[in-house]
Amino acid sequence: MGVVTALTRMADRNPAVPETGYHRSWYPLCLTGDLASGAVIGRDVLGTRVVAWRDADGRPVVQVAWCPHLGADLSIGEVVEGRLRCAYHHWSFDGQGACAHIPSGDRIPDAARLFTYPAAEQWGLVWMFNGERPDFPLPRIPGAQPDTIDYAAHARGERPWETWVAVSNGVDFQHLRTLHGLPAASLPETLEVDAGGIEFRVESPYHLQHGRITGTNSFAQHLRLGGRDMFQLFTGAPVAPGRSSGFFVVGVPKGESARLPEVQAMVDRLNAEDAPVLSTIRFRRGLLTASDRHLAHYFRYVDAFPTFRAPA
Repeated sequence: MGVVTALTRMADRNPAVPETGYHRSWYPLCLTGDLASGAVIGRDVLGTRVVAWRDADGRPVVQVAWCPHLGADLSIGEVVEGRLRCAYHHWSFDGQGACAHIPSGDRIPDAARLFTYPAAEQWGLVWMFNGERPDFPLPRIPGAQPDTIDYAAHARGERPWETWVAVSNGVDFQHLRTLHGLPAASLPETLEVDAGGIEFRVESPYHLQHGRITGTNSFAQHLRLGGRDMFQLFTGAPVAPGRSSGFFVVGVPKGESARLPEVQAMVDRLNAEDAPVLSTIRFRRGLLTASDRHLAHYFRYVDAFPTFRAPA
């Protein structure tokens, strides 16, 4: 769990960042195609702003966007000689966050560093981990690897809800019947919990639903309906309390890419049915019944999930 120091609290009293920070989880930042070589992009996430760029080896780098000199937004800077250069006074920073050059020739202050988030690419998305180092692997899709399915990633834009509330849908098996009209949806006997997520599997001769929640912001599933397999990943990142950016990935077995529009149409329908509820809900953990036992388990999991607040 990240340490929140007195200095952090004094330097950053941003109301968009809860006192304890946000969950230590992998968060999607952008589509892989958005981060071209030499590009610098800024994103509002986790109550602050981050900058993303690629190092000389093409690996994504995600860092706090504010230059430690005077606070200029580094997303309007550029990548020069494999380093991120501030547009204001041309201080430049390497992929580990250290200031490597000041054009004035002044001694580089020891504190001239950018907090650098762990970053990676998978499923057509650039991800950042909210912490000094990852606590668990990137979100996975049950029954799939990036080289065993054809898939496509899409951005959903900003939405007026908390990511962990939206992800509760993954284990809210009642709403599959009531909201989405899926009468065949059945309830798993148990949920398996590990350090990085929750997993379940429901199977019959007629269908399969193998689902996994990773962290508190990603839900993925392998579905088999009528003998046809499909794969889905729903994920998002908090922008500020009550606001998040959303992404989703659809997939089919290798060689069946012609079916991707069909799977996306299903996801679009599910998203359209969920959106009016999630956009207007005044969420509370209210009068839970026996049928909500998996939801109750998920809420306890969220309560115990570690958090992190990046240094100012």
